[in-house]
Amino acid sequence: MKNRSQGWQYAKLSGHLNEQLVCDEIKSNKDLQNRLITVAGCKGHFKSVSIGGLHETEVISVFGDKTKAKPDVIVSLDNGETVRVSIKKSLSGQVYLVTIERFIACFEIQTGRIIPNDVKKAISLFWGSATNTRTIINEINGKHKSYELRKNRLVSETLYAYDARLSEGLIDWFNDNIKDIFEICFSKGSVRNSAYWANVVWYINLIGDVVVDEMFNIESLKQKMPANAHYGNRGGGTTIQLPFGFVQWHSPFKTIPGSIQFHHQFKAIEDLI
Repeated sequence: MKNRSQGWQYAKLSGHLNEQLVCDEIKSNKDLQNRLITVAGCKGHFKSVSIGGLHETEVISVFGDKTKAKPDVIVSLDNGETVRVSIKKSLSGQVYLVTIERFIACFEIQTGRIIPNDVKKAISLFWGSATNTRTIINEINGKHKSYELRKNRLVSETLYAYDARLSEGLIDWFNDNIKDIFEICFSKGSVRNSAYWANVVWYINLIGDVVVDEMFNIESLKQKMPANAHYGNRGGGTTIQLPFGFVQWHSPFKTIPGSIQFHHQFKAIEDLI
């Protein structure tokens, strides 16, 4: 049995192997090339395909540092267009992991809109970066106090008990901005250059873990995002359920505060079509 660290390493390496197999298949399969071009809404003809692989493409972020390009495979066409493909080999999993402060700044830079102060406060309490988080946990003394102290964050029940307006406002903000949140998670991330934004998400697994082969145009999915975000019902509300998956607290290096981890779910996305 693999421990968590070994599991992450296996997922990373198997993901790269899957990407290489997909790249090889694209090179040799004209029908597949045309299918990708059609889904992307492009007009050109196949020229070449490139892959990040084990040497993941590092590009400039909106903050001026380095980040990973969102596409795993880029198909170049003879007219200068590109099909920039984000590959998902699993039916669910992480799609975007970001620190709390970086998420707030990234959203504001990528959309050109400022997040209201009350929403920033709710984000800092729900994901645990507020300086008074532990004080509130002890004051409310809810039934999930032990979990909250361990994770240094408020679950939705505690956030509502502390300030219902903040709790409801956070969900309202997610619903009002769900299209842009989806686009950041699947297409842009914190990448500055649009040449490294994904325009197609492809659920494809060629290494045998699962059987799936479905492509989606990211812009088309964005326009179909319904405003149905809501708190999860487990553990007092530890997640926000989204039309494309969910978002939760996560600390990969066991640090406090944790980060914001967005998950994708194939079934949820398929249901949008």
